[in-house]
Amino acid sequence: MTKFRKLNRHTSHRISMLRTMVSQLVKHERIETTVAKAKEVRRLADNMVQLGKEGTLCAARRAAAFVRGDDVLHKLFTELAYRYKDRVGGCTRLLRTRFRVGDAAPMAYIEFIDRENELRQSKPAVPQPPQRVALDPWARSRLTRQFAAPKQPRSSSEPED
Repeated sequence: MTKFRKLNRHTSHRISMLRTMVSQLVKHERIETTVAKAKEVRRLADNMVQLGKEGTLCAARRAAAFVRGDDVLHKLFTELAYRYKDRVGGCTRLLRTRFRVGDAAPMAYIEFIDRENELRQSKPAVPQPPQRVALDPWARSRLTRQFAAPKQPRSSSEPED
């Protein structure tokens, strides 16, 4: 696993907690947790959806080694993979909600987007601008010289203000 926030937990507890939270997020499609935990769960949940979209045996084994429960694994490789087949990334949304009463920790909902009963509707897709043809450096420098105004030498006969 790559670099994560430590979340004031030792490694085995942290990994176990994140595995459980990702599994619950896939199962319920929305959970409420602290903002720091939600940001870490978002990274892992997007990785699990990418594995579901691959659909290979290797991806299934990698996902099964992380998520908890066969029903979660089945949902990941059928429903969520089909829902996000055209999306490159960003399958989750993080919405800050309140401050927890006991310790004033900032809380947030993390949910999958493009589903029923979502808290906020997804923004429409923005079309990508057309790609420009790359110029070689010599042609580009010639073009910039072509459009630049010629430099006028300063003559001593002009009066200065």
